[in-house]
Amino acid sequence: MRPTLLRLWARYRTLCKIAFFALLALGLYLGMRPTPPPTAYSWQAAGYHAGGLFTLTILSALAFPHWRWWWRALFMFSVGVAVEYVQSFHPTRTADWADIYANSGGIAFGLLCLGAYQLLSYSGKSDRSPR
Repeated sequence: MRPTLLRLWARYRTLCKIAFFALLALGLYLGMRPTPPPTAYSWQAAGYHAGGLFTLTILSALAFPHWRWWWRALFMFSVGVAVEYVQSFHPTRTADWADIYANSGGIAFGLLCLGAYQLLSYSGKSDRSPR
């Protein structure tokens, strides 16, 4: 089953790259436009930040599997900080440390999920006997 899954993943890697860049473009647009997305509750903005960066982190692993974890973390963190930096120049938007913390939380949770997947999928590899 594992080779079939890897073949499917390799077949759809281009689609993952398109999804990654589309979500990145959407996040940059929503983060840098003069009016923020509507939120009914104050905690929804943190959910947008954490959920967006979590999804981008997972999609980056599917689209670019050869990136090292620290490069992935640094790139995603830079995206979040860049959006907050641009927001500081808009008169109707404000840069907020809480948004950067939410971004970091989404990235960290995404990296933890990726690490757990790698640990679980490769931990039994050395125990198998060759066939």
